Amino acid sequence: MGRRRKRRKVIPTKIVKIPTVFECPRCSAKTLSITIKKKDEYRASAVITCGTCGLVDDEDFTDIPAIYQPVDVYAKFIDLFNSGKAKIKERGLEESSGEEGS
Repeated sequence: MGRRRKRRKVIPTKIVKIPTVFECPRCSAKTLSITIKKKDEYRASAVITCGTCGLVDDEDFTDIPAIYQPVDVYAKFIDLFNSGKAKIKERGLEESSGEEGS
């Protein structure tokens, strides 16, 4: 008589996901988001915003290839930021405090 065969363990493979939130080069917080809007089939534009320090860059990436992912835009942004050529704006943060100086 034969003996019972052992079952083979199936080890699931890990799928590497592309990140959607990145680290801000100015404040080092992981709150930098990249929004890509497609203009047509071949061109797109991207807006980079940081939720912590208010960094906004919407001028450097107005005409990018439509196949770019947020990771590609982030890599180009880091290169521009480190070389000092990035056109950065400050996001206007409105304060919602009721009365001032009462």
